[in-house]
Amino acid sequence: MKITIKDIAKKANVSPSAVSLVLNNRPCRISNEKRKKIKEIAEEYNYSANQIARSLVTKKTQTLGLIIPDIENIFFSSLAKNIEAYCREKGYMLMIVNSNNEYDNDLELINLLASRSVEGMFIIPSDSSYSDNTEIIDRLEKLSKASIPYVLIDRIYPELSCDKITYDNELGAYLAVRHLLENGHRKIACIASSEMSYNGNLRLRGYYKAMKEFNSTIKPGYVLQGDYRIDSGYEAGNQILDKDITAVFITNDMMTLGFLKSVYENGKRVPDDFSVVGYDNSIYPYVFGVELTSIEQDVEQLGKHAVQLLFSKLQDPNKSYESLCLSPRLVVKNSVKEI
Repeated sequence: MKITIKDIAKKANVSPSAVSLVLNNRPCRISNEKRKKIKEIAEEYNYSANQIARSLVTKKTQTLGLIIPDIENIFFSSLAKNIEAYCREKGYMLMIVNSNNEYDNDLELINLLASRSVEGMFIIPSDSSYSDNTEIIDRLEKLSKASIPYVLIDRIYPELSCDKITYDNELGAYLAVRHLLENGHRKIACIASSEMSYNGNLRLRGYYKAMKEFNSTIKPGYVLQGDYRIDSGYEAGNQILDKDITAVFITNDMMTLGFLKSVYENGKRVPDDFSVVGYDNSIYPYVFGVELTSIEQDVEQLGKHAVQLLFSKLQDPNKSYESLCLSPRLVVKNSVKEI
């Protein structure tokens, strides 16, 4: 049977309150000999605190929630890993749930985490929430009224007053396409996800901005739509193969994997046949034969800042909201050929 504080107190011949103070490293009038004995008994019987019982007393669960849109996406899984590590350093457990990039799941999971008495949430909304975000914004405002702080990460609602952090998506795309242009390319395609994605729209805007700056014509068929998944990148690649295109900018790494699969299946090579710049710089361990030039969004920094925002709000509920926009950077490797 699981040992309790009362069991340890009996074995050490002290009061349960004394055991609690010692195990929680709080000041108390107990000799060093007794302290040592209490800790030895706790270690011998593998004692662990009953967090549920403790939360009933303290009204604190030491638990946070994270909603991510796609656990299979390398960017989001890496971000979740970093956030979990930072939370654990602070003594908090992180519950990670996956919305499958669906709006209805966003709403359900917010309610689910709230019902589990999490003290705060990290939320990356689904792309589909941007077509009509009235209900989710209403739900998030109710979270604030219920004193459950949250941070929007990566995908934000500009009109909502809350703590939020993202990367400058338009700048990232602009840097990617400008790099292709500076290497002599003018026939540049873009595989985007802009029909429903707020960030996708910003990245497509960066593509247009760079092309306009260099007076490059965007011909019909240069812009192809994807959905941030591998299959859509593969399908877009099949459409590009026969076009008069020398370079491709792809707005996330999962679609880049699909595009590369299409290219290599058809006997083409990067950068000999197509120069490529990706987005996220997260798939380099999985790509062989070419080192991919990409836009890096540092997930470690993103996770660290998000955790800092949430814990600042936990410590001071009256703290003003913060909105952070980090700058991505271009990581140049060998997937772009100068022409």
